[in-house]
Amino acid sequence: MENQITIGRNPQSTIVVDAQYTTVSGSHATITRSGNVLTLEDHSTNGTYVNGQKVHHASAAIRQGDTITLSHQYTLNMSEVLRYLGSGQETQRLPQPQEISSVGKKTPQCLDHWSWGAFMLGWLWGVCNGVYWPLVIFIPYVGQVAALVICFILGANGNKYAWEKFTGSAEEFDRKQHNWAIAAGIYAIILAIVLVIALLAILSEM
Repeated sequence: MENQITIGRNPQSTIVVDAQYTTVSGSHATITRSGNVLTLEDHSTNGTYVNGQKVHHASAAIRQGDTITLSHQYTLNMSEVLRYLGSGQETQRLPQPQEISSVGKKTPQCLDHWSWGAFMLGWLWGVCNGVYWPLVIFIPYVGQVAALVICFILGANGNKYAWEKFTGSAEEFDRKQHNWAIAAGIYAIILAIVLVIALLAILSEM
């Protein structure tokens, strides 16, 4: 016997996400149960993550114990999903962010924040967080031209890139990125001191 649930901001979904959470699509995903086989199909703009692996406009086999995250925002415990697959009739709103821990794995608080560590430390931050594409700055000519753009991309999206590679808890991730932000601040202070000293040296020779 086949049964299916829908997940999204559409009020007709089996699991309805509040409309204020715009990163989750109206019809974000469906999960189909056919006998003992569970299949997730993503229909969203921002993708669905199954155990950290992105599924975007594609299908993926899932099983009890897997963690399903909608657009880096809402993580559903499979036992909760199976409860809806059992009846196919119930509808509920996803919990507020502070309640997610009771349903499944929480997402980091810093996920949508500016990443000062990534912005200031660039490729070094990238290598230490499993994000290697910023190393393109070492390509002659091309890298130097793109370096500033890469810094701003990392600043805006660095936490999301790093979270995709991270295997620990949300709390551990927040602490790690907080430490990177502190390191970025120290680097900025040292850089400012060096620039002031250089400027004073130039003025003294004038």
